Amino acid sequence: MDLLDPYTYPFNMTQQPAVSVPCGVADNGLPVGLQFVGARNQDAAVLRAAAAYEQLEGSSFARPRA
Repeated sequence: MDLLDPYTYPFNMTQQPAVSVPCGVADNGLPVGLQFVGARNQDAAVLRAAAAYEQLEGSSFARPRA
């Protein structure tokens, strides 16, 4: 869990809503995520942006190998 702290700590401390959505696969086969971050108390806007991205791009990127 310590490896995740650099990515979540700043948003937790500033109370900014953030969400990560899948957006592809790296050359090594691991999944890649795209983060959407908003202003404090703008949770709904962040979720709308993530949902719009998933609707537009959700099926077009490669999937991780099983």
